[in-house]
Amino acid sequence: MSIIDPHFIVIENGALSKVDDFLEDYQRPIFVTDDLLFSTYKEEVEKLMGQEQTWFMVSEYQSGVPPALLEKDIILGFGGGRSIDTAKLLARDTGLNWISVPTAASHDGIASDVASVSQNGYRYSVRCKSPIGVIADLSVIEKAPPSLTLAGIGDIVCKSSSLGEWRLAHEERNEPFEKRVYALVESALESVLQDEGLEALVRAEIDAGRAMSIFGSSRPCSGTEHAISHAMDRQCNELHGLQVAFATPICLHYLREAGYTDYGAEDMHQFLLERNMPARLGDLSLSESQLLDHIQHGLDIMQRRDRYSVLEHLAVENTDILETLVTLEYYNE
Repeated sequence: MSIIDPHFIVIENGALSKVDDFLEDYQRPIFVTDDLLFSTYKEEVEKLMGQEQTWFMVSEYQSGVPPALLEKDIILGFGGGRSIDTAKLLARDTGLNWISVPTAASHDGIASDVASVSQNGYRYSVRCKSPIGVIADLSVIEKAPPSLTLAGIGDIVCKSSSLGEWRLAHEERNEPFEKRVYALVESALESVLQDEGLEALVRAEIDAGRAMSIFGSSRPCSGTEHAISHAMDRQCNELHGLQVAFATPICLHYLREAGYTDYGAEDMHQFLLERNMPARLGDLSLSESQLLDHIQHGLDIMQRRDRYSVLEHLAVENTDILETLVTLEYYNE
């Protein structure tokens, strides 16, 4: 049975020193990370824990139970999105509990039971299991490249679009809806719009992940803006959070027209520009035709997932989108 809420959450400077405190009931932990973080933090982690640890590199992951995990009793996902996702997949494959130890605030999957996987150029979500705890060391996270933090902000502010569309889909197509989950995601969104501090961002990401786990789906946090980003993955190599943020003002423009958001598309576009986040076609090396193709593929993804899009609701045509790009100043000066 999946754990919905983490049993413990630690968000503070120096939190890494407390990892061992939460492993008292376990004897054989294994850390899941990437090569760079392994070389950077192996010595520090093992010094804090008083002994050598077993490490598993995300590059080694394949479906199933790797021999390195056969004798282990707890998994720690130590790193960014890929390390956390791999820990989730391994927890699913082995049935073991896992602890989230993020080293960057780059996405809203820190505490969710959803892992992002890639197939045929597309990324999609699979259900795994939620972590039993989250240990977020702010002194570690603040050392991450600034682009990762901006991606995390993007993955939260895009909820301004996903929430409105979720409500639209519920009222127009009777998609499942929960008020308490809506309120939890809305609170996470508002907290970051009001406070861009690292602790507020990490808490918002955890709450967004909790919301998805409670609801049993990524729908509260993922709408057309995410589907467009998934389509963009075929050609773009930008961070996920920056891509969804890029698509958010476009979706907000139509949600405002449909009467399902109070957030302004122009305001959100300006928010991105002020933080040097991708907000114009040139920022992602996109042509008009490429973006239109990504949007159409995004709509296909929404339909395959039985999710109602505001673009479908308003029967938005390519000519409408091109006009919106002009209105929102998506073209490079």
